[in-house]
Amino acid sequence: MLTETSTTELSKKKKPRTFNENKIIAKKGGAVAGDARKNLEKN
Repeated sequence: MLTETSTTELSKKKKPRTFNENKIIAKKGGAVAGDARKNLEKN
């Protein structure tokens, strides 16, 4: 759920035009969610 939300927000800000731009944003959104999960598990 966090992945979708973060990716949507990044997409709204960056406004990707091509598939490759969308792919990069999707990876960044996944990284944001992954970092948040790891941080929660650490604490």
